[in-house]
Amino acid sequence: MHPHSNSGKTSCDRCGSCCLQGGPALHGGDLHLIRSGSLAIGDLVTIRKGELAYQPMADRPSQVDAEFLKIGGKPGSWACRFYDEPGRACTIYGNRPLACGLFDCTAPEAVLGITGRDLLTRFSCAEHDDPLVQIAREHEEQYPCPDLDGIVSQLQDGGQRKNVLARLTPLVNDELTFRCQVAKQRQLSIGEELFWFGRPLFQLLQPLGIQVQETVSGLHLS
Repeated sequence: MHPHSNSGKTSCDRCGSCCLQGGPALHGGDLHLIRSGSLAIGDLVTIRKGELAYQPMADRPSQVDAEFLKIGGKPGSWACRFYDEPGRACTIYGNRPLACGLFDCTAPEAVLGITGRDLLTRFSCAEHDDPLVQIAREHEEQYPCPDLDGIVSQLQDGGQRKNVLARLTPLVNDELTFRCQVAKQRQLSIGEELFWFGRPLFQLLQPLGIQVQETVSGLHLS
């Protein structure tokens, strides 16, 4: 959830800002929602260690210290997929995650108290004998999230920019090939792919100002 103005508010007026700006992180108390089927893995996105993400009430994204799951967004947006914007209502209100029940922009102490604690991950939710668990671990070992803050610093140095992009280009393409092959072999939906592998590396680089172009030889970074 991103920050939003609560100037003059004394209680929730169902403005929807918190829902439009991103779905919540999931905590241990939400595991039953997955086990019961109230939340499917295709509804969830893995945010991997090192990615840039907004913490509750923060005014800018920062690198996360540990992996966590969050509810995915709508197509082309981080707006919570379960938010009914015309009706200004949650479509899973009776089974909403813990953070949603605690969040109050006029009194953020409760949700801040659980931020970063008892977070669910893809590995804590999946069955241990699921073959995709080992595949996801292999993906994480081969293609961990790069040091995004470090990349930003290097890109600001004109002398390093070309070398940085040259180093990242094969990594981005190899990672995309890995996930696409697994998705095809295992017949994963896009949502399931985002659960098991998180967002593609090229998407993590785009907020840093790196442009991604698709060419006949693969993705090109500039």
